[in-house]
Amino acid sequence: MQINKALYNYDNRKKEKEREVGKYHASEIFSICKGYTTTGNFFKQKEINGESSLNMFIGSALEEELAKRLEWNKMDFKQQTRHEIKLDDFSISGKTDFEFPDCIIETKCPKDHTEGIPDKWRPQMCFYNKASGKQVYLGIFNKTGDKIINLYKYTPEDGEWERIVEVIKDFDKRLKKRYANKN
Repeated sequence: MQINKALYNYDNRKKEKEREVGKYHASEIFSICKGYTTTGNFFKQKEINGESSLNMFIGSALEEELAKRLEWNKMDFKQQTRHEIKLDDFSISGKTDFEFPDCIIETKCPKDHTEGIPDKWRPQMCFYNKASGKQVYLGIFNKTGDKIINLYKYTPEDGEWERIVEVIKDFDKRLKKRYANKN
């Protein structure tokens, strides 16, 4: 039986939607800001290795179980609600993990013990806050301790959204310039 190969193939399958210039994901804002996502690799699908695959698998299973328990408690929430902000001639969009009437919880299942909101997840939290107008929490699934999930309240920093928009605007401009004659 080739279970691990099947899981690898699933995680590395071709994405249903091709990447488009001018359309950016909330989850990649940090990578664009830090230069990990470049105009040269924007269209290349990154290979998902075993460790990343495991984290995605565990995170998905935990989200599914959390949703089941919230539903059992008759809590009012939605999953995978799409938000989009259109700016000039580009847009940023993202799907929330758990959206309640008054807040959003973006869940993560990091390999290492995590407290607070690491810089790598702040831009995504900032986007959801700006797009929805709701309070956003980072929900860290625990692998130890006596709580299933720890919630950390996102508080926007002065000028944080404006800095994000400027970086994405510059990236979009460079991406359009690079691929202008390749259609």
